[in-house]
Formats: sequence, structure tokens, C-alpha cells
Amino acid sequence: MRTRLVAALLLLAGLPARAQVAVVDEGSFTVTRDGRTGREDFRIVRAPSGSLPSFVATGVTTLGSTRTTTLLRTDTLGKPLGYQLEGRESGAVRDRINLQVGADRLSMRAQTARGESARELFRRPGMMVLDEASVHQYFLVAMIGDGAALPVVLPRANVVVEVRVSSRGDEPIEIAGSQVVARHFVVTDPRGDRDVWVDREGRVLRVEAPAIGLSAIRDALPGER
Repeated sequence: MRTRLVAALLLLAGLPARAQVAVVDEGSFTVTRDGRTGREDFRIVRAPSGSLPSFVATGVTTLGSTRTTTLLRTDTLGKPLGYQLEGRESGAVRDRINLQVGADRLSMRAQTARGESARELFRRPGMMVLDEASVHQYFLVAMIGDGAALPVVLPRANVVVEVRVSSRGDEPIEIAGSQVVARHFVVTDPRGDRDVWVDREGRVLRVEAPAIGLSAIRDALPGER
């Protein structure tokens, strides 16, 4: 099952299954969203993008009959190179979002139950893209670092918000029955706070985002299955 999932994610990312890629992080989270509990499987790799390396983060989230597949490409500083989403309900396509990044702007097309839309955004210094409902993508928070403030595109909400990141320092948390020390970040935007815990390598362990009804915890420590 995991082998087929990884192959599917690599295909979605446009990478051949045998591509020379380095795995940065992979695993799964138990996710609760708006009272429903499910699972997110993900993989983040460092892969070639032209002559420069990039991160490719892919994930599949299943909540009941809803299955959402996402793909985010960034450079190694977290600057966006592209984003895709496909959401299915009982097997039928419900949502599609495609965000392309140009030299000075981002072009986003969305097909949802509300209809189709297209939008262009001028790139601003430090601008990032974050699918806030995809838990693994919070690895970007550790890259942003303490004290940073920057514009962030939230594709599902189709908005740009000003985000501030602050560190609460190291805290002990429990993952799969083991006590570990994690760095606690708080991500703040006009709608509220999101708490993110990462390990020393920036790998996401836990996320609490009450503003969007999201709670997630890793099923095993990084490197364990």
C-alpha cells in the first residue's frame, strides 16, 4: 500500500519513480478536522528543479469519504514554485486547484462546488504558499523561523494573509508513547493562532489549528514506522 502511494505521489509531482531524490521526511498523521478523524500520508523530497534543488511535498488526506491529494513545490528557502490540489468525495472529483508561479505573479485557477474562478496575485517579498489543512506543509514554519512576518497565500481559502511566526522555545511532547523535546512555534494571522511543534530537523510532529478546526499528531517519530 505504501509503495503504491509513494509511486502515485511521485507521478503527481512529475518525477519519475526512479528519480534521484533525497527523502527529507515521510510518514503519517492522525488528523481530526471539524469533528471527523482520518489520516494524512505524506512525503517531502529534495529533488532537481532545472539546475537548482527544490522541495516537493506531496500528501493524501482521507476523512471519511473525502480524499484530498496535494502537491507543493518550493525552492530550498520555501519560496513557491507551484501548488496543486485534487479533492474527491466518494470517488468523484469535487475540487481542483492549480497555482502556477511566474517571475512576478502567481496565477491560481480553482474549480469547486461554488464554481470556477481564476485569480492573479503579484509576488511580494517573502511571499509563501501554505495549504493550512495539509499538516506536513507546516514544515515551512520552521524554515520561516522566529520573528518573521510575511504574506502567505492560502489556496483553499483563496486569500492572502499577513502571517507572523514566533517561537515558544522547546517543550516536551508525547508521540506514539515516547516523550520527545520539540520546538513550539505559534503562527498568527488575523483569524487566529496555529500551534506547530517540530523536531530539531524541522520535521512536523503536531499541529493544533482551532481557527480551522484542525488537530493532528504524528503516528510515529520520524524515521520510525
